[in-house]
Amino acid sequence: MKKILIITFCLVSLSLLGNDGAYMASGNQLIPIQETQVSIAKEVLRITKINDNEVNVRVEYEFFNPGDPKTILMGFEAPSPSGDVDGRPVNGAHPYISGFSVRMNDRQLSWKPAIVNSENYYVNNKIESKTTEEVTGYDFDPNSPDFYYVYYFNANFLSGTNKIIHTYTCALSSSVMEKYSFDYILTAANRWANNQIDDFTLILDLGEKENFFINNSFFYDKKGWTIENGNQQAPQLGPFGQTIVSKFEIKSGKLIYREKNFHPKGELSIYASGRNIDYQHSLFDASEDVLLNKIEFDIANEKKQTVFRSKDEASHKILRNLPFAIRGYIFKTTAIQQYYESMPWYQAKEDYKANVTDLPLEEQGWLKAVHNSQWEK
Repeated sequence: MKKILIITFCLVSLSLLGNDGAYMASGNQLIPIQETQVSIAKEVLRITKINDNEVNVRVEYEFFNPGDPKTILMGFEAPSPSGDVDGRPVNGAHPYISGFSVRMNDRQLSWKPAIVNSENYYVNNKIESKTTEEVTGYDFDPNSPDFYYVYYFNANFLSGTNKIIHTYTCALSSSVMEKYSFDYILTAANRWANNQIDDFTLILDLGEKENFFINNSFFYDKKGWTIENGNQQAPQLGPFGQTIVSKFEIKSGKLIYREKNFHPKGELSIYASGRNIDYQHSLFDASEDVLLNKIEFDIANEKKQTVFRSKDEASHKILRNLPFAIRGYIFKTTAIQQYYESMPWYQAKEDYKANVTDLPLEEQGWLKAVHNSQWEK
């Protein structure tokens, strides 16, 4: 029986967040860097949103080993959290990943976590792991750890088909601009013998009445997608103006993507946008949108106008109070106060008295437009 080392190393490049957001973790394939014979015949990737803070990831693999039985040391890598987080390890493992489990051919596999700070961490036939004390010394920054995690285990591959079920729960990332986001590394699958997944299925169950974006990084149009109850918009420039995305509006049920001979060229990136008032949306929706602490309004140039129309009466009441919230007014209406308290820029000032005539003329003009527009009925 042959014994082969396989440690995954395919961390996605992610921009670190400041304290206005929190990057928790990303998902990753179980992928080799040296193995050339075993291929992925089938993969079903299920991502289920448990609540607004967590997702469950379940991956069902069918691997095909054309050669003799072999034992393979495999690993799952997870980058450290960053931003507005506490990045300290918990019992030597990732602080925002839980319920990690691997089952192969109907047998539960044991695994161990390791903290590593170098991509060349397998030295002299062992993983060079660091202790929590070693990586959280006097200069440790809990908002930006400089290490990552490897969950490793031995997998006994039989000749022919082998099934692996891999599951874990992961905290969702978020920021001022996003209600939640989640990334999963797909391109690492190209490292298996067939440089692809022969039969790939992605199942997203993010809940009812959910609107979210997916980067057009591994797909180009509506081909391959099935929506049980909802719709998919045509590709568009993303809310942040940098990537092409598709917006999905799910009323209920699952969103499914299927592709044969799947050779991904990009990663899965899902996010629900807390839409910024400076983006040119026609309607403000308080249940989704994020307001910034500034107002830009030019009646002569509609392209530069801050949105002033609202989706409903509740959103209208919140929107028309933006100038006063910017200055720290404390609202007596609970819903309005709660909304602005959720904005990271809001700072209550007990001595501030709201007065329309004290506002700059630009904001007075915007406020008049808000009052005149009312809301969609």
